[in-house]
Amino acid sequence: MTLELAGVERHYHAAIMRTVVVGRPRPLHLSYHAAAKAALIACEAELRPGRTAGDVFSAHARIFAEHGLSRHRLNACGYSLGAKFTPSWMDWPMFYEGNDWALAPGMVMFAHMILMDSESETAMCLGRTYLVGEGGAEALNLPDLDLALR
Repeated sequence: MTLELAGVERHYHAAIMRTVVVGRPRPLHLSYHAAAKAALIACEAELRPGRTAGDVFSAHARIFAEHGLSRHRLNACGYSLGAKFTPSWMDWPMFYEGNDWALAPGMVMFAHMILMDSESETAMCLGRTYLVGEGGAEALNLPDLDLALR
């Protein structure tokens, strides 16, 4: 079951996304989660002033390629969260290939790692919101990136 929720942290709009495995996880759940977690951490490392939205996407694409999952990923892996709430919390820019929009301190960004494998009917999603600071990214939510089981 994949959940995507939004709330507020210190007056910042903050979205989270994660797949909760109900019952015993299959081996693909475990390997897809490991890849999603590694991709999210790689994206987090790019969320710093002077890097671009395209740099964040490249980290996402590189990790999923290393795990042999390129065909199961999306062609975007997150976006800015603005102060608006309706009809969507999404704002410009999005993380996609070649986007040269530069990140700056004070931006609030949501990074989501989404894998969808139709052949095996397996999906895995993991995402959280970050505040871009002078020294890098600060996670605003979802401190536990472990696989969620119920």
